[in-house]
Amino acid sequence: MVPRTNRKPPAETSAKAAGSTGRGPSRLQADLAARILRLLKEQGAGPGHHLVELDLCEHFGVSRTPIRGALKLLADQGAVEARANRGFVLLEPVIAAPEIDPVNLQEEDDQRLAVAIAQARNVGRLAADCTQQEIMRLFDAKLPQVLRVLRRLSALGLVERKAGNGWTFLPSIDSARAQAESYAFRHALEPALLVQPTFSLDRGWLAESRAKHLAFRERPWRDVLAVEFYEMNSDFHEGLARCSGNRFMLAAVQQQIQLRRFLNYNWEYGVERVQESITEHLEILDALDAGHNERASALMRNHLTTSAHHGVMNPDHAKPR
Repeated sequence: MVPRTNRKPPAETSAKAAGSTGRGPSRLQADLAARILRLLKEQGAGPGHHLVELDLCEHFGVSRTPIRGALKLLADQGAVEARANRGFVLLEPVIAAPEIDPVNLQEEDDQRLAVAIAQARNVGRLAADCTQQEIMRLFDAKLPQVLRVLRRLSALGLVERKAGNGWTFLPSIDSARAQAESYAFRHALEPALLVQPTFSLDRGWLAESRAKHLAFRERPWRDVLAVEFYEMNSDFHEGLARCSGNRFMLAAVQQQIQLRRFLNYNWEYGVERVQESITEHLEILDALDAGHNERASALMRNHLTTSAHHGVMNPDHAKPR
């Protein structure tokens, strides 16, 4: 079939294409779109071929939400079309499918769900006590994925299984006042731990942390990276606390990391702040590496002041639980 003049031929369809407005597709949606095209090409699917959401979910091992996003992306690109009561159908044979960069689809989808759960908890859409069935309905996710994510959150100390049926989310920072108090506490604590007489820099950890920050800075930002960014951020602050040689300072930093985790999984401060934070962390590491602990302490104080300025949540978004 000859492609219509007002539509891109499928051979030119690329999962890297993004909308000219808005934020564009997520990495997971774009990757899935490419994989769907490749699957259709391998199947030799022709015009009118019906794309079944559930079949695609099972084939790729992800939930409906990213599959729907991928199909909408393919519709925007002219490869498929949404039809009433039929879902999406293929318009033209797939002549060539785009190359696929390696990505763990299940891991991306699980991180997306973790971010969505954090956001729902932060704004009060998800109660502290809930069942996995409620999470399945709220986020249109399947039971195996919900269980995987809940078990991961449980290992992080964010949620625990109730004796009966259900889960309980543990206390976290959920108000502007609590967040401001957290920053005030950290402002007093973390610069001080860098100038403790017992401070001993772990240079192996420093080299590893620096490498992680440099590698992360080169990656294109997408929302699901909020989980990985916070865990890298947590390792930075906890690692410095370990170097302090003070067990009580370390315990206090670990508690703050735990309380702030859900708040930061729902990252709302923009990619610019991500880049700034990485630069500030690297400057602190460089000062410590050079033996300038007093300078590192001053840099940490400035880092926390800047973070507090950007990070204190909008009181309207914080709902008591």
